[in-house]
Amino acid sequence: MKVRAGEADRSWFRSERFIHTSDGWYFMTRENTQEGPYRSITEAENELAMYIRMTIQADQFSNA
Repeated sequence: MKVRAGEADRSWFRSERFIHTSDGWYFMTRENTQEGPYRSITEAENELAMYIRMTIQADQFSNA
């Protein structure tokens, strides 16, 4: 993975965020929760984007 100018090289660990089972699509969070099931990967991606926005807003509200 590329690093920004001025930053040291690091070893990065990246896991797959989306999981597909017979029940549907899920996404994993940094808080180690599994969210879903969703009918499609697109729906799971959209829900993940909303989850991230809500998490950022909650952090901003609690730090205000």
